[in-house]
Amino acid sequence: MAETIEIDLDGKVVGVPRDVVSDLAAAAAARAGVSERHRDLSLRLNRALESGHTSLGQAEVRALVAVLEEEHPDRFGPAAAELLRAVA
Repeated sequence: MAETIEIDLDGKVVGVPRDVVSDLAAAAAARAGVSERHRDLSLRLNRALESGHTSLGQAEVRALVAVLEEEHPDRFGPAAAELLRAVA
């Protein structure tokens, strides 16, 4: 089973596969020049890859939702749907 990273989404903890967190961090980093929230999200997700967990505030959660909605629906697999459900 793939290693998971715990992401606290403003009070709701979700386990996300390490490779998905890495892809989310890369997608957020690609938008870092346009949005400070995306830059912050990328930094937090990269730190999570080292520590195994992170906590996102409302601004980072909004950036995460934007990344999930802007990318191809299949890019992040079932983890994307789980993350979106957790923040709904």
